[in-house]
Amino acid sequence: MAYYIFTLKFLTPVHFGDAANGGFLDKIAMSCSADTLFAALCNEAALQGEAVVQQFVEKVSEKKIAFSSLMPYFRTEDEDIHFYLPKPLLTNEVNKQASKSFQEMKQLATKLKKQKKTSFIRASQIPQLLQSRKNGVAPELQVDEFAVPFVSGRVNLRDEKPQPYYVGSYVFADNAGLYLLCSVEDDTDVDFVENLLISLGASGIGGKRSSGYGKFALADDRWELCDDGGIYDDDSAIALMLFATDSSLQMCVAPLCPQQEDVLSVKAGAYRLVKRGGFISSPELGENVKRDSIYMLAEGSCFSKRLEGRMLEQSIAGLSHRVYRNGLGMFLGLRDD
Repeated sequence: MAYYIFTLKFLTPVHFGDAANGGFLDKIAMSCSADTLFAALCNEAALQGEAVVQQFVEKVSEKKIAFSSLMPYFRTEDEDIHFYLPKPLLTNEVNKQASKSFQEMKQLATKLKKQKKTSFIRASQIPQLLQSRKNGVAPELQVDEFAVPFVSGRVNLRDEKPQPYYVGSYVFADNAGLYLLCSVEDDTDVDFVENLLISLGASGIGGKRSSGYGKFALADDRWELCDDGGIYDDDSAIALMLFATDSSLQMCVAPLCPQQEDVLSVKAGAYRLVKRGGFISSPELGENVKRDSIYMLAEGSCFSKRLEGRMLEQSIAGLSHRVYRNGLGMFLGLRDD
């Protein structure tokens, strides 16, 4: 497999719904899950014909094409790029903390509480985080300012009585955006994925696309990740983790719906469930239809091996084709060295 990074620069505000907090228009997330990205890319492929979208679905289902969720990056003034990953879900080893004084424990608890609110961590700082898990010392994690939340008031005039409502969005800084990791079995498929991303950038991704939300352009030329490192500290760390298939700690960077035979591995791991919902848009339906919600293993969940995952299918009344949800996941092998 060959691995690539695509960086997205958002030209308009983004609205990624947060089903875990009720799915209301004012509840938003800063990142975009791989299953949402997959559905959006399917819509773009469908514009080229049924054969193209079917080809894309088959290649993703067979893992000839795979991709992560969209995650934040930050470009510094000296042209370094910080790539962030979901913070791994880890259990603290409390036995190393028994000899600490009350004041040290208090300071540690304060740091850990503050860091608990941090959803992402620089890829190059993950070994430091893993080491801190062993020695019971809270690491000094760097967090850049990617985007600012914004809530705007709207009025629904379609009903007999006007109804006010609120829409949440994020506005990304000029030097920040989201990126994805993409793996392909055939080198020609990376051009296929890139063309779909360019098309999607013009259409927009996320909710409220009809209002101009979620439009983006590719911020950089794609670049391939090699097992001997990369250009920056963070992409070098990501490259090493992608190829670390033998690591005893494997972290999801895309939502996962595990196979039945992997349930025991899931139970032995550290994971968080996330509710995935959304709507289906198709000319055949005439209006957006709410799709069935499902709970999946969230990004940042960690297991002893890379799990298989599943491509889920759903039939919708009035729709001539099946609807797919990508639960195949994508993994990075974590190391503390």
